[in-house]
Amino acid sequence: MTLPPHDPSSPPSPAAQVEWGRPSSAPQGGGDDLDPAGPARTPGSGPVPGSDLGADLGAALSFAGRALLWNPVTYLVSGLIYCVVSLLIVGGGVVGGFFAMFAFLGGPDVSDSDELAGMLAFYGVFLVAMLLLMPFALLWQSGAARAAGIVREGGPPSITQAMVGPMRVVLTALLYGAIVLLGTLLLYLPGLIAAALFLFAIPAALRGATPVAAMKESLALVKENLGTAIVSYLVLMVITSIASTIVIPLLVLTPFLMLFQLGLYERLNGRRLPEPATV
Repeated sequence: MTLPPHDPSSPPSPAAQVEWGRPSSAPQGGGDDLDPAGPARTPGSGPVPGSDLGADLGAALSFAGRALLWNPVTYLVSGLIYCVVSLLIVGGGVVGGFFAMFAFLGGPDVSDSDELAGMLAFYGVFLVAMLLLMPFALLWQSGAARAAGIVREGGPPSITQAMVGPMRVVLTALLYGAIVLLGTLLLYLPGLIAAALFLFAIPAALRGATPVAAMKESLALVKENLGTAIVSYLVLMVITSIASTIVIPLLVLTPFLMLFQLGLYERLNGRRLPEPATV
């Protein structure tokens, strides 16, 4: 289903309002994307969304955590599939790199130029493997975003829905990754800045924005909520560092990041988050 371009200034629909702990009236197991209108900005328990740093971060973290806990099969199975594919590609790159390197170092007389050629061959094969890994990473990210959108609608995502998302989300993730990579190559710090500035690009694309419009919307939203954006990005870095060292959290790291980003994006736009549905 194709949605009209997202206009963050348009008034949301009161009919879609859902609050934590209250039954959801949203369609269960919804479509690929979110209702562009979103939930209404009506009063509810706790601080108004977008007005309190602690409340917004807490709501986004709680939303992400509950969605994972209440839909474990969907997220674990999709995460396992992508992690296995990633390990096979990386492992193949390492093994292939060693074979390529030993092809230059296998003779009885190995010169310095042979050693250099062997090292270059290893890194060349490994680089090719990393390039092959990128499309799978983008698909996983888009699928995790699509699943997060379905949770936001009030429905439980399926394994198939969590595997790949809409093309505009894939393209937005590609554009985001390219900008961050370019910034990282430019002395690393610009990459961190870019990652923080475009933190909400994928949630904006999920709402219907084009890749370029999603980047612009994220930039504007971060400028309006700079403190919250910086703190939330630091929180994501800490979570990523911890989860990357443990197997089970690693399987659901990408979905968790997408759920958190979407939850915070909704809060900063003044919309309350729903109670995640369970299968």
